[in-house]
Amino acid sequence: HLLSGGTDLLVQRRAGRRQGALADISGLRDAPAPVTVSEKTITLSALAPLTVLATELTRAREQNGLTGPTNARELNGLVEAISCFASGQIRNRATLGGNLANASPAADCVPPLVAAGAVARLRGPDGRRDLPVEDLATGPGRTALRPGEWIEAIDVPRTPATTSGFRKIAGRQALAISVVSLAWQWTADSEGNLSGVRLSAGAVAPTVIRCRTAEQALEGRVPTPDLARAIQHDIAPIDDLRAGADYRRRALEGALVEALMRRNQ
Repeated sequence: HLLSGGTDLLVQRRAGRRQGALADISGLRDAPAPVTVSEKTITLSALAPLTVLATELTRAREQNGLTGPTNARELNGLVEAISCFASGQIRNRATLGGNLANASPAADCVPPLVAAGAVARLRGPDGRRDLPVEDLATGPGRTALRPGEWIEAIDVPRTPATTSGFRKIAGRQALAISVVSLAWQWTADSEGNLSGVRLSAGAVAPTVIRCRTAEQALEGRVPTPDLARAIQHDIAPIDDLRAGADYRRRALEGALVEALMRRNQ
């Protein structure tokens, strides 16, 4: 197993899972910088600790004009997701690549990346290849990574004039696994009509998912609370120790209504 942070992997090993040799790749000399901004893409290192990534992303947005009331708040959803990820100590070790490769349906950082149309840059014995983040997880704890393959970086296409955000509902504010989570990205015109709507939800299906039915319901319209009900058709929540399926359905719909109410912020 390849290791960079180990906040999930080492816990799993102590529980008797994920046995075998470990190789720490966190100090690779040719690892990409935490954040690189180009004309069309924002590239995020999969190996940088989340605290470093959030700091560098905030700095890059300020330096490159990626934030403001009339501009795209690019990757604002990811910054919000990192801010409520586990605890400060864990954020100092955990990495974006690890959060993706762990393939938890409740992973905090994955919905904002799926909503942003991010692509994982993979590296392995057979060379490099790209894979959309939404296709990376194939089930709880399972991924499309090939033997010996690992996530090097994440490329996020730049989308001017887009608002993005993230909402996590959990039992407490820190050190809690999501009951449901929602990430969104869209553009609202002067009359309030939405375009480029992309929604992604966590903890409501075997993997983090795109909410395409809800996207279609909102596209080209001034949103209303009634339109948010369409998200019910996208999800397949379960009953577990954190919440029941019915609660998850209602909570996710409420999160979308809340996001729509602050759509121009």
